[in-house]
Amino acid sequence: MDQDPYRATPPLPGRPADSWVIEIPGSITRPIKYMWLMLAVLSVISLAATLVLLFAIQRHGTFIAAGLGLTTCMYVPLAVGIYKRIPLVAVGTLIISVIGLLGAFVRAAMGDVSVPALVVSALMTLVSVRGTIAIHAFHRLVAEARRQPPGQQSDSQPALAGKPDA
Repeated sequence: MDQDPYRATPPLPGRPADSWVIEIPGSITRPIKYMWLMLAVLSVISLAATLVLLFAIQRHGTFIAAGLGLTTCMYVPLAVGIYKRIPLVAVGTLIISVIGLLGAFVRAAMGDVSVPALVVSALMTLVSVRGTIAIHAFHRLVAEARRQPPGQQSDSQPALAGKPDA
């Protein structure tokens, strides 16, 4: 029964020919990691503030706690989306960061200057800009690797780089 002519031969050990690992440089992965870590930390801070307002301040903290709870519900999916490197989530996070920074500037222009709020908003915007650029660079790198897998040579690069002809 082992001599069945219709039975497929077992695959050879090793990796399939069409699978490869793409080397992603740290200049791309680091800003993405900082971005999702920033969102995770902000969600933990927001959740902690929500719980403090709910349990410590019984009287007037419920309305503010509801707002912070919604903020937590916003930050957690954003952190997961950035971790999964979804470009639309990165752009949404960038928009939210820029709106927060503009709000901090408007409050400062009206005389309610809060230096920590300005610094946090500016830092969040900077991390969001770098992370969004890195996520788009990541997807460009992956798309380029899919177009030209390892082992194939492009027409624009010569076979013997660095060797002059003649």
